[in-house]
Amino acid sequence: MRMPITSIPSVIKEIAATFHVAPTSLGILTTIPLLCFGLLSSIVSSTAQRIGNEMTLAIGMVLMFVGSYLRIINFPLLMVGTVMVGMAITCINVLLPAIISDKYPEKIGSVTGLYNMAMTLFAAIGAYAIAPITNASSWQTAVIVISVIALVTTIVWLPNLKYNDRGESDNGAADAGTNMWKKLNAWWMLLFFGFQCFVFYSIVAWLPTMAMDAGLNSDQSSLIAGLLQLFALPFAFAVPVIASKMSDRRPILIAAGVASMIGAVMLLFPVDSFVYFCIVALLMGAGSTTTFVLAMTLFGLKTKSVADTRNLSGMVQSVGYLIAALGPVIVGNLNAHTHNWVASSIVIFASALLFTIFGILLERHEHI
Repeated sequence: MRMPITSIPSVIKEIAATFHVAPTSLGILTTIPLLCFGLLSSIVSSTAQRIGNEMTLAIGMVLMFVGSYLRIINFPLLMVGTVMVGMAITCINVLLPAIISDKYPEKIGSVTGLYNMAMTLFAAIGAYAIAPITNASSWQTAVIVISVIALVTTIVWLPNLKYNDRGESDNGAADAGTNMWKKLNAWWMLLFFGFQCFVFYSIVAWLPTMAMDAGLNSDQSSLIAGLLQLFALPFAFAVPVIASKMSDRRPILIAAGVASMIGAVMLLFPVDSFVYFCIVALLMGAGSTTTFVLAMTLFGLKTKSVADTRNLSGMVQSVGYLIAALGPVIVGNLNAHTHNWVASSIVIFASALLFTIFGILLERHEHI
């Protein structure tokens, strides 16, 4: 679910050259999926209520394969395919926490950790491998490889359709769950999620470019993008497991916020050093991954039914991803206007501070 997005920034220039457009205009390739997440999350939640979580996710996986492949054909289909990929990932974003809560209610932490570790691992592989594949062949070949992985995943998912149900209540009707829009604590979670995603997607979109502007070559910058995901792996698995056993998760939130803020401060100084950017990748990867996987875990931990988990996930991700979609755009435009990354880094720092504050407010209550 991340590979089709996180791999693209490393080959933006090659894509732009193929379709004869300015590289700066392709920042939208990161923004489009985020807009899909924001605009469609509530729709996915209501659709799954009617046809079932597993079936909705299967439809999403077909969209993922087709959309990913369409991106190599021409520029209009690059945009259409990116929208389809965004729609597909929206299905996974919203429904996997609900499926985990439904099928593994006693193992929410460990199963969420496994899910996040797999997601982070494939994101790292995609971000790192796309440049060598592109150099050896073409960016189109790299995208075809990603599309094939999506196809294989679709086939692997199909047997789960036999477990498909609509989460019906005792009287046989679909359980609509709680209206999360009326819950203040749900809004704290929405803002926490939105600003931590703002930081994550800003870094995913622009860290390779920041590294190149500081003096690193394209291979080193691609490696930095991969390390950003790779360094996150242990946090992706361990944080949900640890968080599920804690009654007060504020220490985790504060540690993640501080790591992200230190990384943002380091970006104020464009040091021409691979090791320096490795440290930045470690801090930003650890901080943003910790907060993301914590949010994914809290969807299940802070609700009392599958319907509530799905509703909370849909609400939080609908507006949260619209906030996140502003990240790559604001950070990129600030750089375009100032010709440096100072203002952009300050915005990332401020966003990290905000998600820390909202996370602390969220943790004041056990349940939404």
